[in-house]
Amino acid sequence: MSFQDKLDLALKEGIEVIKESKFFQDITNGKNAREYYIRYLKAAYHYVTNSSSFTPLAARRMDSKHLKIRKWILEHSGEEMGHELMALKDLEKFGINRSEIINSTPNIGVTSWVSFFHYKVAIDNPFCAFGVLYFLEGMATELAPIIVKEIIANLSDDEKKGITFFREHGDLDEDHLQEQKDILAKADLTAAEQDAILQTIRESAEIKKFMLDQIVK
Repeated sequence: MSFQDKLDLALKEGIEVIKESKFFQDITNGKNAREYYIRYLKAAYHYVTNSSSFTPLAARRMDSKHLKIRKWILEHSGEEMGHELMALKDLEKFGINRSEIINSTPNIGVTSWVSFFHYKVAIDNPFCAFGVLYFLEGMATELAPIIVKEIIANLSDDEKKGITFFREHGDLDEDHLQEQKDILAKADLTAAEQDAILQTIRESAEIKKFMLDQIVK
């Protein structure tokens, strides 16, 4: 099995983990879609604010021979910065004041996700960054369109303007996922670096599910 096939298998398995979450199950069965979406946006504000600038830590730790990879990571990080503002603007469409969100305390699921992300890019094998990103963007590409459809069906006309965060990430992450596939296909990775990416994809799914479980508690 090629490395790309292993990546796709790990991603597929990770997506199945998310599909088993109460968050996904309830929304796709027409339950609590509006409430869960609002809760997710509140969590998203905190985790994007805290994690969007992490990935350059991985680029800094990589061997200088991986110049193209390091540059891509830096560019990707720049593109992700500010996405927390999407969450704030969407929440305003639901009548929620941004200061309430900015001054709120993230739940333990968000803290766990941010801590996991930081450990992977700052302490573990730096190529673990691709494991996190590959999972996130692969998950969003497949699941965001499904969830957005269900959420929209449960919103008022004015509230339907507040789905930017999910919709934009579904579109953006499809491009980012293909970029990662192209970069990793050309990269001169050791077996240990490949294994680190694959293991991180699997772990990312479990930690993301934990975060979702905390959202629906």
